[in-house]
Amino acid sequence: MKEFSFTIGNCPGSLVEIAEALGNEHVNIEGISGSTVLEEGVICLVTDNPGKTRKILQGAKIDYEENEALVLDLTNRPGELATLLGRMSREGINVLSVYAAVEKHQVILTVDQVERTKEILRIA
Repeated sequence: MKEFSFTIGNCPGSLVEIAEALGNEHVNIEGISGSTVLEEGVICLVTDNPGKTRKILQGAKIDYEENEALVLDLTNRPGELATLLGRMSREGINVLSVYAAVEKHQVILTVDQVERTKEILRIA
């Protein structure tokens, strides 16, 4: 999967324009994170169609960064995320982003060492 991260204006309707454009092209959002930093909206999202997502962001003249995203199932119990992040830390892997996916008990990660992380977590 691919994560797209970008900044948008922090005003009513900024994100709805992107969400509508994705919806109009039948692109489903699989995970999303958003926050405000210094009056800018910072958005990270994963969709089911990276190609269309790229075209939509480019058409909207939005500069974005694209990273490989890992979608992991986590057991729903206290400490699971800490266990996962602790393992990444011990292996010297820096987590660039982490947020919940739309599917229950899934987390999305981007990291600075994708292939090493896949080896450690035994992801194909």
